[in-house]
Amino acid sequence: MSKSLSERLDDAKKTLDRMEAAITGSAGKLGPKVEKQFRDIATSSSTVDHWKQLLEARVAARAMMDKLEDHADKEGRVPYGATRTGFGIVRLLGVQSYLAAQWALADGVVEVVGRVCCIRSIVDDPSRAPGLVKHFIGDTTPKKETAAFAFQSLRESFGWPVAVSYALRNSFLHEGAGRDFFDGPGPEAAFKVSADGWSRIEEHATNLGLTRKNSQAAAAWENLAGTDLREILDKCEPDLEQALGVLLGSACESALVHVKFMLAED
Repeated sequence: MSKSLSERLDDAKKTLDRMEAAITGSAGKLGPKVEKQFRDIATSSSTVDHWKQLLEARVAARAMMDKLEDHADKEGRVPYGATRTGFGIVRLLGVQSYLAAQWALADGVVEVVGRVCCIRSIVDDPSRAPGLVKHFIGDTTPKKETAAFAFQSLRESFGWPVAVSYALRNSFLHEGAGRDFFDGPGPEAAFKVSADGWSRIEEHATNLGLTRKNSQAAAAWENLAGTDLREILDKCEPDLEQALGVLLGSACESALVHVKFMLAED
């Protein structure tokens, strides 16, 4: 059984702590700039607990959406904290919270991964910060900036579900996902995605140079217009988690092995 992302985060923290111990125990063996470069990667272990909090936030946001329509009163209001408000408002807030936590986690993980898998000019330029879609999933441009094995394997295996999740993130967090994204504003529509809403998501994902074939189960992504958005989010989540877990695990293990070779401790 494959490990969960939470377990992979724990593994990464242990690997980075071993890397930090190796550097500290051999202080002076590496040039100052080289030692700083590797120490900056190793100290990323301190952010793992924050990433796990983001995982918990995502779980809470997903629970907030679960069976939300079943709690609506005659006026179409649902519980929100200590009060009640319109179903459409709470639905929007739930989806936004879920996607915000999910992509904040992705951005944090890939920032660390980029220090190992992206070329130096990307790492040194804050305006070109490494991104999961920009450098590991998107069109062919990242081939010049990202380790080939990472770019090709992730794009072919998880590209479409990650792209769909990314398109949803942009739609809800940047564009506010207009009311026509769903089949209606009230609880009777639940989370059913309109034909136009799904068409826009597919268009955004396709514009990244991806198709349903860039996944491990292409047939599962056909004819999703009219599907409950919660089901789509649940379809994207495992692939996004696996992509992040593969990237983080590969980057951390590679960095540790490289440091050991540099210190002649292999």
